[in-house]
Amino acid sequence: MHSKLVKQTRKLLLSFVIVSIGLGSMPVRAQVSDAQVSALVEALRLAAPQTDTENDGLYSDWQIKPENIPRWSRQCNNGQELTPRQFEARPVTARRILVCVMRDVLKEQYNASGSNESIAVRRAASWWMTGNAENYSNPPNSYTSSYIEKVLSFYQKQHRQPGTETATQQPPEATVTSPKPNASSSSTSVAPISNAQVSALVEALRLAAPKTDNENDGLYSDWQVKPENIPRWSKQCQGEELTPRQFETSSETAQGIIACVMGDVLKEQYGASGSNESVAVQRAASWWMTGDPNQYNRGSTASYTQKVLSFYKQSRLQLLPHI
Repeated sequence: MHSKLVKQTRKLLLSFVIVSIGLGSMPVRAQVSDAQVSALVEALRLAAPQTDTENDGLYSDWQIKPENIPRWSRQCNNGQELTPRQFEARPVTARRILVCVMRDVLKEQYNASGSNESIAVRRAASWWMTGNAENYSNPPNSYTSSYIEKVLSFYQKQHRQPGTETATQQPPEATVTSPKPNASSSSTSVAPISNAQVSALVEALRLAAPKTDNENDGLYSDWQVKPENIPRWSKQCQGEELTPRQFETSSETAQGIIACVMGDVLKEQYGASGSNESVAVQRAASWWMTGDPNQYNRGSTASYTQKVLSFYKQSRLQLLPHI
């Protein structure tokens, strides 16, 4: 009896060792963060070739071939296929779709690169430009190589930005109290602003968000939003109410909703500032933090709005042409 028990135990141990070895040799799917994917998508936008031709057959700020758009949108937009014109007209939706596409690509290239972040980004950029990730090692000074290095440079700037926040003074309010945009603004005309300006403001608000060092601080997402704003804003901007937890779970969705809200706010503040971009951004930041854009240059709120303006300018500088 004892002999049988020993043999069974040995068999079990041997089976365990074999299974462990087998599992250990399986390829592990690389984990990439939302911040990495968002940085890559923004880098692809910033590095997109500019043809200086309005009807160049490419669509959106990312300069995408039209044949890719129906397939990608069907895959990443709840099965809804978009035309190239629809894709171009909805920059927030376009970004969300591209985040969905490039997340899978970046994961694959992380595996192929042995979890080397720089090589993974280069491979993903090569896939984006040529359809073949292996072209990332093209000869130096070739067009593809120059483009890939440009994407990597933009990516590294984007990915480092959260760590550049050095200001220690926080605004008096530790929470975002933003109400609805004031639909009855006294401005007689709405100033035209670009998607790039709105995106820069949204990113600046994220970077300047007060950090409470308290996981259960009652605020949601990287933007530190009060929960009562989330159902209303999500209903307003995507036709569907989200709970605070749903909002926090998807940074891409949160970013899109905040861009929708702040696009209207920034337009209003452009009008109120006499089309002064810096003042408009400070007024929008004051609205975001206190609910009152007129507080932008008062007391410690002014320190916060200056911080937002600084991050905004950093993001805007990255949109300038690079040769």
